Order: sequence, then C-alpha cells, then structure tokens
Amino acid sequence: MKIQNIALSFVWLLTIQMHAHADAFLSHTSGNVQVSVSDFGSLGAVRDGSLAPNFRFPKTEDFYYLQAQSEIWIGDLNGNVANVWEFTDRFLLGEWATTQTGAINKVVEADGREIVTSQFSSSRNPDFPLNILVDQQSFSWSTNDYSNADDFIVIKLIITNDSNANLSGIYVAMMTNWDVDGTDLGAGQLSLDWVDWDESRQTLLTYDGDDTDGINPAHMGLALLDGKFSVQQIVPFFDPSGQLFSSIFVDANRSVLLAPPTFFASSRQDIEALGFPAWDYMSVISAGPYDIRAKKFVTVTFALVGGENLADLRKNIDAARHISFAPQELSAEVTPDGVALNWEASINPSVAGYALLRRTAEEQDFQQLKTVSGISSDDTEIVQFGVEHIYKLRPIDLNGRPFEFDSPEVRVIPNLMPDAPEGLTATLSRNRVILEWKQSNEPIAGYIINRNHTGESPWTPIASVPAEPTSFVDADVYPGLRYFYAINAKNEFDGRSNFSASASVEIPESFAPATPLDLENVIVVPNPYRPSADANAIEFHNLTRHATIRIYNSTGNLVKLIDRAKEGPVEHWDGRNDEGKLIAPGVYVYHVEAPISAGRGKISSSGKFAVVR
Repeated sequence: MKIQNIALSFVWLLTIQMHAHADAFLSHTSGNVQVSVSDFGSLGAVRDGSLAPNFRFPKTEDFYYLQAQSEIWIGDLNGNVANVWEFTDRFLLGEWATTQTGAINKVVEADGREIVTSQFSSSRNPDFPLNILVDQQSFSWSTNDYSNADDFIVIKLIITNDSNANLSGIYVAMMTNWDVDGTDLGAGQLSLDWVDWDESRQTLLTYDGDDTDGINPAHMGLALLDGKFSVQQIVPFFDPSGQLFSSIFVDANRSVLLAPPTFFASSRQDIEALGFPAWDYMSVISAGPYDIRAKKFVTVTFALVGGENLADLRKNIDAARHISFAPQELSAEVTPDGVALNWEASINPSVAGYALLRRTAEEQDFQQLKTVSGISSDDTEIVQFGVEHIYKLRPIDLNGRPFEFDSPEVRVIPNLMPDAPEGLTATLSRNRVILEWKQSNEPIAGYIINRNHTGESPWTPIASVPAEPTSFVDADVYPGLRYFYAINAKNEFDGRSNFSASASVEIPESFAPATPLDLENVIVVPNPYRPSADANAIEFHNLTRHATIRIYNSTGNLVKLIDRAKEGPVEHWDGRNDEGKLIAPGVYVYHVEAPISAGRGKISSSGKFAVVR
C-alpha cells in the first residue's frame, strides 16, 4: 500500500522537531526493556539526533515497538488539549514545553531500580487557557533483583493546576501507536496490527495481525494502573487509502477522545464490526474528569508493558500493577524493645497507609498488628524473643480498605537485650588487673570485656567470657598508664546490653609487666597499598600484643588511631579513617609505640607507606 506524501512529510517534520529535543531524553536500561523518557510529554525517542521508535523489547534485540508520535494529553471537553504535536496546515509543536534546562534527571538505586523525573508545562502557547504543570516520574526495575518486573516501565503523572483559578472537567490521557508487525513508511508499508481491550486489567493491547510475513508473537500494552477511568479509544493512524489521519492531531478532535462515547472503536470486536482489517492503530486511555483546585494536583499512573506473548503480557501487567501499589524495600532491625521496620512508600497515590502484618515461623496465617500512615513502625509486642518473626505490609486506601498487593516479606529474630551489668570494680593485684561485677538476674550467655584509656566511647573489646564466674583477669597492662574498663552482657543470640558504668585503675611506674616488648621489626604490607584492589588487606607485622598505632597523612594530620589489645603479631586495617571513608592516595607515616618492659618510658617505631589508586 502506498503511503501518501503527507505521512512522509510528517515523519520528516517530526525528525526536525525531535532533533531540537535530543538532549531532553534519558533512558531506562535496568530491566529487559530500554525506554527513552522525555521532559516535554513525548513518548517517542531520539537516537543519533533523528526520530526513532521507542520501547526496545527485549533490550538485547533490535525491536522497537512504540512509534515516536505517541504522547501525553491533558485537557477538557471544550477543545483544549495540551499535547506534543499539533496540525493546522502543517505540523507544529504543541503546548508542552520543558520547564527548565536540566529538568530531567535519573537516579539508579542500589538494587538497580531506575527512576527518571522530569517536569513540563502547557506554557509553549501563551493563549492556551489551561495552566497545567506536570511532574513526571517513571520507574523501571532491574532484571537481577526484580526478574518478574523487568518487562515494563511505570509512568506516574502528577498534574498541578498552576493557576489561581479552579479547573473542572480535566482529563488525563496517554496515546500510544504500537507497531508490532513492523512498519517502513519509506517503502510504503504499514504496520498491520490488531488492538483489543482487556477490561479486567484496564489495558489496550496490540499484537501482530499480518500473517503474510509470519506472526510476531510479541504483545504490547498501554495500561491504566491508577486513576479515575474514563474511556478507551482505538483510532486508525492512517485511513483506508493510506492517508495520515491528521485530524487526530487537532485539539478539537482529541478533545472528543477523552470521554465517551466511543469515536471509532473500543475493542477488536468493534473494529471488525466496522469492516476494518488489521491496521496501524493508535491506543488512547483517558482518566477523569478531575476537578483541580488552584495550586492543587491529581495523580494518574500508566504503564507501558511488553510481553513475549499474550499470557506473558497479562502476567507482566499484573506485575506492574502489583509493584506500583506494594510498598518496597521493607527492612527489619532488632532493637532493645523489639523490631524497627522501615520501607519505601508505594508509587500509586491511592495508597493512603499500610497494614502491618506479622506471623512467626510456626504460624501459618499473618495477623494484623496496626495500620500506619508513614513509612516506619515499631513492633514492641514480640511473641517470643529468639523466635523468627515474619513481617509484610498491605497497602490501604483512605477508608482503610486493603489493596491486595502485599509487600515482599522480611524475616528477623528479635532478641531480648539484657540489662547493663552492675557493680563493676577494677583492682590491681601483683602484675595484673582483677575485674569483678554482680551476677545478672537474667539468662545471660556471657559478657564482653572492653577497655580504653579515656573512659569514654569508643571502647575496644579485649575478651569474651562466659556467664560464670563474674570476674576477669587482665594481665596485659603496662606501667605509667591508666586503664578504664566497661562490660556488656550478651544473650544467646548475641544481643548486647548497654555498657556498664566504667571502672579504672592506674598502673604505677614501678610495675613490671611479664612480657617484654620489641618493635624494631615492624613492617607494613602491601606497600604500596591499593584500596580498591586490596580492601581489608593492609597489615602491620611484628607487633607486640599491646601497641598503639597512629597513622598520619603528609600534612601531619592524624587519620587513624588503632589501640591494639590482642594476641598475635599482625594487625589488619581496612584503609578507612575514623569516619569510615577510604583514605586518599598519598604517602602516610605510621608511628607505633608501647610501654617498655622494665623501667620508665616507652619504645616506638616509625615508617612510611604509600597509597595508590
């Protein structure tokens, strides 16, 4: 079939117009699809500065199914529709315009999820009567971490009435021109597809209808995930003679498509009843009407979904709806009082809160603990400490009615934190320090002995002892130093109490330790040290049990102090300063010192090592 010149001119003009927006696109690439996102309402793509189809599926293949004239419409039934492309006697840019340079941004989360945010408004045409601001958020999920949610993107539109007057009867629509059969306008070839309506999923789905070249089993879908459904419309992109149906790009005609009745067709059954074959069709789904007060907003959420076949498409639509309603990244952390839970809010705005559900590993059914409006909660009504607890969240609406889109589950074993030990004393006897404390009244698995020279945090653990007896002997002490001690109690799950009150003892200068010290052969390996390649691998060798290591940068600033109190001649260091940051490349000086074995003073050793990238 020969495509008329107007169609080819349209493609040429779109190419020029889209080229002007080449820097206004970012791509989702984390999942099984690659989708470009714009900051001016277009669902098309630009590649190499030219007009190009969008929605690559799968992203390992060169199949792009969404044609570039697809776009977002927002307007009323009075002929006012903000859009990307308009037609009078020729094609022009519509009302949508990005609000500022750099208004599009992409964030990649630790789990591979990608979030692209952009903003545009109906400001290109100063005579347009609707002052609309759109904040667009699009989401994709990583194949590695969300293998059942990687065949779609979710597009959330936050529509603000940016004027000082109330708006009524506003509709939000998305128009997609899927080509599954494939199209080559230059060769005069249309994409011969069918479009049908899945009522239960509020999805217009498009699939190959051309059996002359082998049916492509892939199915594409435009789904309304959240919003006040108005109507679905199926409209030919070309008329029977191959002439571009350009009236679809006239606001007065687009306005007709935003609400019932059906303009052309709403299902494949309607198409066939009109005598139309598989063809190049556009899909339109509209939500509304909305009354938006001045400076207020409404939110509508769509999804662009791909499937290897019809069953796969339906599965992916269900996954898109589920993941957009279900809260994500639920985490549980043991606290002294029970369990602290945190999560990310649901994407869809119909979710007003969450029901917190819990069961133990021995129970079959979840029980609801409470409802929460925020993104965190505590569980202090623990069933039994030391028993695994399983949590999940169920989103609820403003009236407390649940959505059946539960979050992933999280498991944790709550520990009953022991009370801090009491009655700690430190006594010097001969050549050692004797620690004693009161026996705990709780079931205790043991105690952690901590020591330092300040009596304040941080403390250095030097030993772990059983619950009985309640005493400890520290023989690793040296003359002329003051030692402070504090202890923690721990339970069988390694839940630890707060530190006890400290006790201290001063070692006189005449005190003679049992173990001689020798720091003459201290070395650092590897030297030079590469943090990226040798993380946790820098070592100080030939140390005594009691030695203090200070590390300075080239300007003489102290970057790390290691107060050593353990057996063995080697101390490991991860190359991070006291703030937990990797040290920068450069030359560093280390200084090691320890009290002498007899008499007064200390012995020490110094050297240098290099850090390189």
